[in-house]
Amino acid sequence: MRQFDQLREGTLDDWHPPVMARLWEGFLAAGWRGTGSLFVVQTGLFYGGLALLFAALPRVRPVVVAAAVVALVVPADWMTVVVKDAQMVAALVAATGLVAAYRLRGQRVPWWGVATVAVLLGYALLLRANAAFGVVPLALAWGGWLGVHRLAGQSALLLAATGAVLAASPVVNQRVFDARPSHVERVLPVFDLVGIARFGGPLPPRVDAATWARARGCYSPYLWDAFGDDRRCGFVGDRLGLGGANGAHLIGEWARAVVEHPVAYARHRLTHLDATLRWIVPFGQPNAGAPPDSQPNADGLGGGGTWRTRGPGWIARALAATPLGWPVVWLAASLGLSAVAAGTPRSAPRDLALSLFVSAACLTLSFAAVSIASDLRYHLWAMVATALGGIVLSTASGVPRRRLGATAGAVAIVAAIGLVARTILPTGAWG
Repeated sequence: MRQFDQLREGTLDDWHPPVMARLWEGFLAAGWRGTGSLFVVQTGLFYGGLALLFAALPRVRPVVVAAAVVALVVPADWMTVVVKDAQMVAALVAATGLVAAYRLRGQRVPWWGVATVAVLLGYALLLRANAAFGVVPLALAWGGWLGVHRLAGQSALLLAATGAVLAASPVVNQRVFDARPSHVERVLPVFDLVGIARFGGPLPPRVDAATWARARGCYSPYLWDAFGDDRRCGFVGDRLGLGGANGAHLIGEWARAVVEHPVAYARHRLTHLDATLRWIVPFGQPNAGAPPDSQPNADGLGGGGTWRTRGPGWIARALAATPLGWPVVWLAASLGLSAVAAGTPRSAPRDLALSLFVSAACLTLSFAAVSIASDLRYHLWAMVATALGGIVLSTASGVPRRRLGATAGAVAIVAAIGLVARTILPTGAWG
């Protein structure tokens, strides 16, 4: 709705992805009203990509297919919601399906396929600020640039490429898509500076003792939002310079605080990481399932849920409360399956599966440093990539059973710890 208002007023900013807004603007200009156009895009890309992937696979055991269908219920529920996270997942699934359609049949991807994959990956990169952590590993792996050096060399290449993409994205948003800077990059420093103060560090810059006393109860490891909300704790964000000239030195102040107070920073980041991974937390953590209805608005955007969405949505929300909806379980699976794939003889299925596992693991691990909220939708690609990678790897030859068994054991232990936590911890206030 914010993007729609900005498109109508001609004042687009880069808080939400400008690339998605410009795509929508094209559909609106063509006479396609509402959000139906973007819904068709993400639905077509998601299920089209799945169709290409499954059509290219050799025979898959029914139990693997059944497990994959269950694993994909929660992400598929989010495909009913027009939101940047769903658009990103859909673009990446379509790119994966196109690569699989050729690579799994022992063929080279034709030039037009390479160009299409590049567009899809580029679109995904520009949809979320942290998408680079998942997209860059895919691009490097599919381009043959991973696996040709030692681990240190691969890590250096991955970090350099990811840093370059992160630096280039704001330039593209502002110069190519003509979006005004919204200072969205200041959100992470604000969240971290308040978190450092909360865990024993100094008061945040320009926040005096009286202001900090008013801010008691504002901090939550679950999300940063209170500091951008004028009705709650926006006065802290204003003092720090979330918008405007006050924040000119915010990035430097943040970096200095991290270096000078590493223990407080680590406690803050680890507490938030646990919340976003949904591991050692009380029962009832919100924002897991897709919303059943569109947000109320006077522009006719979206619509109410129907029996076609409410039934599957109820099932998806029920599954999201189980280990299938805990990102920490998917992280354990992606890390373990990466080791399984690394010990599997080289083949097209093995290589594609490994690229998906590495993409999922890198994206999830990045949340240790760059995450600001704990919504499950931020982890949809990691869930989908791990599930699809598992399906593809099941068709490879020579999969080491011992490593596979160790991975299953590790995933079971991680899930068991989460179950115990939900049993013994009192239900908390999420906000």
